[in-house]
Formats: sequence, C-alpha cells, structure tokens
Amino acid sequence: MITGFNTDIKHNDKVYHIQTEDKGLQNPYIESLIYVGGEILASKTTSYAEQAKQGVDEKWIGSLMEQQHRTMIAAIKRGRFDAPADATKMTTGRMTAPQIPVPGDDKTLDQVILDYLASEAESEHLELALLSEADFIAGAAVEVRVATRKSLSQSPVAAAAVEVKLISTVEPPQVIFQGKTAGDGSCVIRCTIPQFSEGTAAIIISASSGIGSDEIKQLVKKKK
Repeated sequence: MITGFNTDIKHNDKVYHIQTEDKGLQNPYIESLIYVGGEILASKTTSYAEQAKQGVDEKWIGSLMEQQHRTMIAAIKRGRFDAPADATKMTTGRMTAPQIPVPGDDKTLDQVILDYLASEAESEHLELALLSEADFIAGAAVEVRVATRKSLSQSPVAAAAVEVKLISTVEPPQVIFQGKTAGDGSCVIRCTIPQFSEGTAAIIISASSGIGSDEIKQLVKKKK
C-alpha cells in the first residue's frame, strides 16, 4: 500500500482537507475524501481492478493517486463544492467519461461533479495558486504572491496573464491589477483595494494562458 496525499485548501473562508489513498491490490481502488470541519463533504473512488489484472507497479498507482488528488483540489478551487454539504455528497464508483447532456436531461449535482472530474483528469490545464496569505481590506494596500502551473506535470506557466478584479453588489466590476507571470510561474500582485461603504465585495484573481484559465475568489473585508 502506498502512502497517500493530504492537503488543506482554503476557499471562500472555508478550509477543505483532501485525503487520497490507495486501498491496496486486495482492494484495488483509489479513494479521495474531502473534509470540512471534520465532516466528510464528498468522496470519490476510482477502481483500477482491470489494470491490476495485467500488472501495475507502485509508480503507476502513485501517478493515478496524484492525478485524482489534484483533480479534487482543482474542483474545490473552481467552486464545485460551494453548495451545502448535503447537495454535494458524491456516491462512490468508478470515474467515467463525461456524458453529453441532451434536451430534458436533468443531471444531479453528483453527476455534474463526476463528469467534471473525469474531463479535468484527461487534459492538461492551468492552475492558479496563492503562495502567500493576505487580508483583502477595503481602502487598504495589499501584496500577495500567486503562481501558475500545469495541472498534470506541475511545471510553471510563464507569461500567463494575471488580473485582479473587484466585484460588488453596488458597483460595476473594476480591474485593479494586471500583470504577467515570470519564468517560474509566479507573479507578485501589488494594488489597493477600493473603498466602499455599502453592500459587499469580493476580489477575483484570474490567470489565463494557452492551456486555459483559473481563478481564486476572496471576500473583501471592511475596515473596523
């Protein structure tokens, strides 16, 4: 049995703990669990029973585990588990290819998530990550470091376009930063969060390149 993966991801003021492990050749499947506050929010299992019959090594299993683990992380960052816990709990089963919706086909959220995970696992795409913690406070300057990388190879993505936008319930969207990632995929964002007196606001940090785009959302706090 191979040592699993454990990762904490902060998204929309929640900390999600993702745990992925291999159940061994006697039970040939990979299981990922997502916890919030000690409770299981979602689970995903992928069987490799057919591949095991033909022979697999630890390197192959480890690669499958890592791919599923990173896919779950990407799903969290894209807000796939932002709905209430009861609505996002996933049934266990094998990861299947995405199904094309047909008119009148009302998919459950569970099916949508499974389709999404399957499609994400099959293609290289861009991932955006925060490398430093920061508070986004209205009327205050902020400095935060982000990085872009490829989802499967985890190699850095240089020259990705980075943009920071303020959205609120009372004002139209406002771009407050634009830049590019360096050769190591990183970008230092320095900007001032506009002041607002009514409503609520959020910051959207987005990055885009030839292999896709990704974004991170952060709520803006008002000065006390």
